[in-house]
Amino acid sequence: MEEDEIYSLDLVGMRVIVKDTGKLVGTVGQVFNFGAGDLLRVMIGATEDTIPQSTQNQDSTPSGEHVWVPFTEDIVPDIDMKSREMWITPPKGLLELNSRSDKRSKKERSAMEWKEKKKLQRRIIASKKILSEMDQGHVLEGLQSDDKVQKASLAEQIGSIDFQLFQHAMQSVTKPMGSLSKNGLVNSSSSRKNSMRIPYETLMNHQGKVKHVFSSELNEGLEILQKTKAAIILCTNDSDSLDSEFLILLNSFNKSMKVEENRGSLPFVIVCPAAHVEPVKNCLVENDYFGLETQKVWVLQEMELPVISMSSKLNSRKILLRSPWEILQKPAGPGAIFSLLSSNKILDTLNKMGVEYVQICSLSSKLTIGHPLLFGAVSSLGVDAGVNLWKTSKEEEDDFDLILSMNHVNKMCRDATKLRFSAQPEQHVHIEHVDGQWVTIQPEAANCHRLHAEVTSVLNSCSPDKVCVMEIVDQ
Repeated sequence: MEEDEIYSLDLVGMRVIVKDTGKLVGTVGQVFNFGAGDLLRVMIGATEDTIPQSTQNQDSTPSGEHVWVPFTEDIVPDIDMKSREMWITPPKGLLELNSRSDKRSKKERSAMEWKEKKKLQRRIIASKKILSEMDQGHVLEGLQSDDKVQKASLAEQIGSIDFQLFQHAMQSVTKPMGSLSKNGLVNSSSSRKNSMRIPYETLMNHQGKVKHVFSSELNEGLEILQKTKAAIILCTNDSDSLDSEFLILLNSFNKSMKVEENRGSLPFVIVCPAAHVEPVKNCLVENDYFGLETQKVWVLQEMELPVISMSSKLNSRKILLRSPWEILQKPAGPGAIFSLLSSNKILDTLNKMGVEYVQICSLSSKLTIGHPLLFGAVSSLGVDAGVNLWKTSKEEEDDFDLILSMNHVNKMCRDATKLRFSAQPEQHVHIEHVDGQWVTIQPEAANCHRLHAEVTSVLNSCSPDKVCVMEIVDQ
């Protein structure tokens, strides 16, 4: 199809059919134009006669059951304007992913929406009380606005703050404690008792039949993966390139998972910045989920916490505001993954699945992600945490690759105070409420702190003899 050959309104009302099976999906009800990423809203089981005229207006929102289909040449290769049909080749899981799973009646859905609204209201009331107790009443000033949209936006921001984690982070940076760094871990006497030096060549050639010194750990790790007793948590950040590193890592993981015929599909959690959530989901769909089972994949927005003013006293640290209705928030770091697992109920799901080990890593871990030797090493040593370190390349300080026992993950999720935060100086324009007026503050130097937790801080809550270091070396 040439560009501009087919217009959006020409597509509305067309029958959508799966090319491989000839099965009717439904009829195009709407077309949402996003440049090269146009989306078709396909009404399940509908025919052109049953598509209301109003759905041809993109501002309308049909309430019928529907699926989203990206309008790309790969997914929609054939269109017959005469028969008013388009034949699609959807990636595995696309139709199931986007279809509405809620089969309840309109009355039942309304009741649930009302219940959720009341739940949010209770959370906001509780949050307002906490803010007052923390001497952060200035955050609530915007709720007195006459603008309902602005008030609702601020209320939603307040209700979404994890105050248990926020209060702990505030106290943690006021009374900082030493945290074990990766380099310090390697040189500590306790870690050397549970240390392994794994040659790079052994790591890369683990699929061969030749026995080596790590054959026992490798076999134990293969059994863990085959029985799907492992899960992966991948953390990305704003600086990561989704077009390159992300694709390389997931393709590498997909290939490694195909090596063993009986290896099951592992639960896979991707944590990314808000702006990356939709692109990541689209990337998964376009690449057939890289061989993963769709129901075992979660894409989560990274947790953010309010930015606070600089002060040595806890009660003097104030939450900064961009406007009376917008709290200045920044990512809390990969260490906040444990709160995300709890709040999204993924922790319960992993426990029910029988997961025993969880790998938490950054995008730099493309050669070790899901590696059986590393899972087997942690299991055979009976430790709660294994740290993978590379000595064959330049490793950035922000890179991390940990394997934790599910017991330790549960412990971290139950008690947020085990996580250690640091206060990172930053410079931000913000507003302050002075004498009943909002005043813009333009700082000339660092004026605030971002609350940040490294995932490696979990090592501080482990017994020294329950931590192992796995160094990947040239020889």
